Amino acid sequence: MLLLRSTAGVRTIPERLLEWLLLFFPAGLFEAMLRQFGFDAKRYGLDAAVLFMLALFAGLGYYVLRRGWPAPAIALLGPGLWLLIMLVVMPLTSAGLFAASLLDGTAAAVLGYLAVSLSYAAVLAGVRAWAPADARPGGLANLPARDRRTLLTVIGGAGVAYAATYASGMLLPASSRAPSILLVDPQEPVPSGGVDPPNPHPQAVSTPPAQPRTPEPTAAVGGTPGLPEPAVARDLSRDKDGAVLQSGRAAGQLATAITSNRDFYIVTKNAGGDPSLRPGDWRLLVDGEVERSFQLDYATLRKLPAVQVTKTLECISNFVGKPELAPFGAELISTAQWKGVAVRDILALTGGPKPSAQWMAVLSADEYTSALPIEAAMDPATLLVYEMNGEVLPREHGYPARLLVPGRYGMKNPKWVIGLRPMSREFLDWYGQRNWSKEGIVRTMTRIDSPAPGGKPSAGENMLSGIAYAGARGIKRVEYSSDGGDTWDDAEVLEPAPGQDAWVRWQGPFEFVPGARVTLVARATDGNDAVQNEEFTLPEPNGGTGWPRIDVG
Repeated sequence: MLLLRSTAGVRTIPERLLEWLLLFFPAGLFEAMLRQFGFDAKRYGLDAAVLFMLALFAGLGYYVLRRGWPAPAIALLGPGLWLLIMLVVMPLTSAGLFAASLLDGTAAAVLGYLAVSLSYAAVLAGVRAWAPADARPGGLANLPARDRRTLLTVIGGAGVAYAATYASGMLLPASSRAPSILLVDPQEPVPSGGVDPPNPHPQAVSTPPAQPRTPEPTAAVGGTPGLPEPAVARDLSRDKDGAVLQSGRAAGQLATAITSNRDFYIVTKNAGGDPSLRPGDWRLLVDGEVERSFQLDYATLRKLPAVQVTKTLECISNFVGKPELAPFGAELISTAQWKGVAVRDILALTGGPKPSAQWMAVLSADEYTSALPIEAAMDPATLLVYEMNGEVLPREHGYPARLLVPGRYGMKNPKWVIGLRPMSREFLDWYGQRNWSKEGIVRTMTRIDSPAPGGKPSAGENMLSGIAYAGARGIKRVEYSSDGGDTWDDAEVLEPAPGQDAWVRWQGPFEFVPGARVTLVARATDGNDAVQNEEFTLPEPNGGTGWPRIDVG
């Protein structure tokens, strides 16, 4: 399974079961593990799932051999396990019967799990055949013909299944469920009609459904000619909640207005590794409640009229009020400049959503899902982006394309997007299934960046500084206190917000007397005149609240 995971992108059974078990985690235990283990918690969970599976199948193998199952019965164990995975495990983990609900990789999953199941049966059949071989002249050659044929059949079947798994990735189309849309003239504005009457767009051309393709030639750097690719993804440690790496801001240092790609915080649910997608194979499938289903390739996406925006992303797991409770504190927030295409313009290529569409499901290559009201999906600021800070989108941030939705936590801004599906009914997404907020609306927050907690200010006037963010509502005012909240002063906003949905940086002076203990507090008021919630709450399920406070001196 690890071999197929790293080479063919077939997710392992322990990964699937770990994510399924998270559906039943009590919120209190969830938060306690997050605070206790931080970035290692998810790895510990995956390790435990792997050890459990090893023990389970080792025990099953011991039982089978101990009971003296005949070779044909052992051979049938492989297909039996495969059917168990296809009919039970896959539906439990939202992949559907025989992985039919996967947008990409259905054939690889079906064949890959068959190969693994047959490999297990082949190992047991081999142990049964070889165990008495030292007491039998001629060893394996003198096995009963039926046992020898069974062993060779199982081994050969596993080999064929492995070969078919890899062949499916090279020969089958990325998606054959819809015709492709190509843009003939990239300078032509995005239409309001589409390729079909009554308002066809003259530069949007529909092609037949994708046909089986031969492998594309690779560029000298290992990519597809003419299509940009980022550098190799960073090797990242991962935690149970998906938080991977907080921003690269040094303690006691005010955040920069724009966060570099290297320092931008990272969140993922994938303990076993993230998808590694090739630009020549990537397709965006648009189906569901639309006038006509279609798909876009990466080159066509980049030809559509682009939108550039500066936007802040914040993880819902950010510990806003009491950052000292979590290893990553309140560092799961960053700001970048993004470039992409408005989702409403993509949907409009064939006429847009039907009047019956009320929600939109966003589907990712790692089987992550997100749900948005159709009004949010059609917001002009909701983008499918492919560049970050003037560079091709890094793999760890969702290459080839990720979604950006104004005013919502990062969990509503999925990475590695491969499908947009307007729907007539409400859709319960990955985080919604785990009892997190369905809306994911950002709560107003502030963070004190400087001085660092427990710092030793110099005598006299010192400067307090930090960031404030309220999503698309914007920040109207930031206040700070140097006496624990008894009195308040207005902070100075260092520069205008770089975008409508972006943080502001602020600062203000305070006096320090050597030997004193000073409690610094901050709070923000959003564009709707609502003051940040003072009461501390844990992030689950609607996002953390509380006024940040630190002691210095």
